[in-house]
Amino acid sequence: MILAELVTFHSRAVVPTRRVAVGDSKLPLDPPLRPGAVLLAGVVGRHLEGLDEDSLDDLHLLIGQIARGERIRQPRLRHRLQEDRIGLTRSRHRLVRLSNGRPAFEFSDRGGSAAQYVLGAVYAARRLPESKRHEVLATVRRAFTWPGGSDGELLRFLDGHRAAPAPVPENETWALGILELESLDGLVAADVQKRFRRLVATAHPDTGGADGEAGARISDLVEARRILLS
Repeated sequence: MILAELVTFHSRAVVPTRRVAVGDSKLPLDPPLRPGAVLLAGVVGRHLEGLDEDSLDDLHLLIGQIARGERIRQPRLRHRLQEDRIGLTRSRHRLVRLSNGRPAFEFSDRGGSAAQYVLGAVYAARRLPESKRHEVLATVRRAFTWPGGSDGELLRFLDGHRAAPAPVPENETWALGILELESLDGLVAADVQKRFRRLVATAHPDTGGADGEAGARISDLVEARRILLS
C-alpha cells in the first residue's frame, strides 16, 4: 500500500544543463505518521551526504526562503527548477506499508544526483498549503541531524522513534555542537543552562532569529540540553 509518493524529474548527470522539475505527487499529512512529511524528509536525509559544503549552505538558505514564502531565485544547488518535463528522467520515491503492517521507504535510483533528489523533495514541500508547510519543513530539518544508518533507522528517526539509542559519544558530540560548546571538560549544569538560555533568546524571531526556523532551532536546543544534563 502506497502511503506517500514523490514524483520528480531531472536531467541526466552527464548533460551540462542541470535541471529539476516536480511532478504530481501524493503527500498526505494525516497524523500520526504524516507520511508526506516523512517521505520528503527521508529523501533529503538519505542524500545529504552526497552534497558538498556549498550546496549544504545553499540548501539551508533555500529551506528558510520557502518557509517564509519568498521568491526563489534560480539556479539553486547549481540546478534550475522548471515546469517543462520534456527530456527529463522521472523518479518516484515512496513510503509504503508492507504486508506486515510496517511502513518502509522505497527510494528511486534513476541516475539522478543527490542534489536533484534533494531539490525535488524541497520544491515539493513548497507546493504544499502554507498552513502545513512549516510542519513539513520542520521534519525536513530533522533529517539534518540524522547520525546515519539504514533506511529503516532513518524512517524511525523521522517519525520520532529510534530502534535503539545512538551511542552516547555521538549524542554528546551533536549536543555540544548545537549548544556551541567545545567539550565536556570542566562543564557543569550551570554552564549548559546559561548557554541554552542565551541561544534560545537569539533563536527567537523577535531577537533576530530566522522567521520560520525558530521552532526547529529551539527544539534542537532543548534536546541538546537534555542530553548534556541527563
